[in-house]
Amino acid sequence: MAFSHSPSIVTSGLQLCLDAANPNSYPGTGATWYDLSGNNFDYDIINSPTYSNNSFTLNETQGFRSSYNITNSTLATVVLFYKTADTQELWSTGQSNSYYLGASYGNNYYSSNAGSPVYYIDTVTQVNPSAFRNNIYHMWEAKNVNLSSWTRMWFFQYGSSWNMNGTVSMIMVYDRALTEGESTQNYQMLKSRYGL
Repeated sequence: MAFSHSPSIVTSGLQLCLDAANPNSYPGTGATWYDLSGNNFDYDIINSPTYSNNSFTLNETQGFRSSYNITNSTLATVVLFYKTADTQELWSTGQSNSYYLGASYGNNYYSSNAGSPVYYIDTVTQVNPSAFRNNIYHMWEAKNVNLSSWTRMWFFQYGSSWNMNGTVSMIMVYDRALTEGESTQNYQMLKSRYGL
């Protein structure tokens, strides 16, 4: 694995690692975001989001797609480093729009066909995380995500106003629920990159 920017990131159970700051993951040009996990779950970059400052800025028409089944875990962890002020956005969809994770509307975050995820921001449990949609980078996590019936994972590609206006730099998926200590390790290793 080529973690030139994050050598001490948690790798146990890591199924997907897309890191826009690592040239092995995104060299600065092209339409592919390469997976650093070793599983080769590379993603197509849809509709040419703006790439600058080691991140992609999306405008509600853009996102990331693949046909891969990342994991069948019933206790997966999804980690995003992103920022947005969008009051309506959705992280990930499965094989149809009835499979989704991280739909935000108002104060709350919702999911369907993804179990009962617990949401964390900068390692702290958040029931109503809307205050963090402040256009400042945060580490967002969903733990205990049931992906056992998902056959693919698209990011920020649900459709129309549910697609995000915002900026994303890193996406990771684990096949297990990270411990508090492991989440803290990832946060500590990466936070300086985002001014956290």
